[in-house]
Amino acid sequence: MEGARGEILASRVLFPVTAPLLREGGVLVRDGRILAVGRLEELRREHPGLPVRHFGERAIVPGAVNVHAHLGFRRKDRPEGGSFSRWLARLIERLPEKEAWTAEAARDSAREAIEAGTTFMAESSPYGECLPQLAASGLAGFVFAEFFPHEIGGGTPEEAVEHIVGRVRELRGGLPERVEAHVSVHAPYTVDPESSRLAARRVRELGWRLAIHLSESPEEVEFVRDGTGGLKDIFARNDWGGVGLSPVRYAERVELLGPETIAAHLATGVSEEDVAVLARTGVAAAHCPRSNEYLGCGVSPVPLMLASGVRVGMGTDGLWSSPSMNLFEETLAAVRLHGFDGETGLRLATHGGARALGLEGEVGSLEAGKWADLAVVDASPGAGPDPAREVLEAAAGGGVVATAVGGRFLHDRSGA
Repeated sequence: MEGARGEILASRVLFPVTAPLLREGGVLVRDGRILAVGRLEELRREHPGLPVRHFGERAIVPGAVNVHAHLGFRRKDRPEGGSFSRWLARLIERLPEKEAWTAEAARDSAREAIEAGTTFMAESSPYGECLPQLAASGLAGFVFAEFFPHEIGGGTPEEAVEHIVGRVRELRGGLPERVEAHVSVHAPYTVDPESSRLAARRVRELGWRLAIHLSESPEEVEFVRDGTGGLKDIFARNDWGGVGLSPVRYAERVELLGPETIAAHLATGVSEEDVAVLARTGVAAAHCPRSNEYLGCGVSPVPLMLASGVRVGMGTDGLWSSPSMNLFEETLAAVRLHGFDGETGLRLATHGGARALGLEGEVGSLEAGKWADLAVVDASPGAGPDPAREVLEAAAGGGVVATAVGGRFLHDRSGA
């Protein structure tokens, strides 16, 4: 941790993301924030006497911003993939046994994310159950508390929404400075239209943020449009489907879409018209390509969303549908899937995620005034055509040697 006057963190290559890469660059950190970014020799000249920690032939990048994750899962005994509704049914069957190990899984998942370079996470869990583990991990982040109206009292929309609002108010007390709790309207097939509408209105009244799973699977598209399929009776009470709309159009109708909303997956049946709705309403998107593939979902139209002005960030989902909590690995999968270059990939993993969460003024790039959230990667790209791709591949392959959140190193095997 830096001293009272600050410290310069330097490396062979530095990627601010919102500015060109720097050779022999440095970041001046003081009180958890970035005071200056530039060439090391210039920082030394302008701030004589400050200690310099040089990470050698490596790269410093902004920390990864994971915009959709579930911490409370583990690799062991995950349900079979290939069919979303079958996977979800098996997950629901195993919820009672899962209670015994959810907390441990959440701690382990958070640690894995940190060691892979993640510094900010937007986590979703039932009623915010994984908030203690995220808060204790040192990560900055949001926990979105999912709610399920059929489990709450008499199941009326008013009762359900007031319950989750009260729950989030409780969760927000006594948290670390950079950890917050918000509301998640879980999905169109688990939360009825009126509960969805009332929750969205309450979130906006309170100035909170909202998360949803949206247009994730073929079964969801069928349920919303036709009222049939594998999700029709997933909780035995979701009889509100069959509205003749796409999930995106349905979400617009029940007032879920707005600038405060982050919609996860958007992997199946997302048309050009739907993308136009996303852009017009200002909603952000979380792209989770490996989970989508495992669960037999489609491919999210990320290039079209980006071209249309939709804010897009990357998410890992959880370990029962994705192989790791490494957001850089997730992003490399997206780069390969969509044919992006490394610069686009690195931006999606960092600044794109910050924009999706409305935090681009605080995190997501190495700029003066922002939090000193960064990762050190064991890569030193030369004059090749795509240096960002080299760093992304190294980070995806386990090459993160140090991770700092607010200037505090939570992971450090750099030896520097």
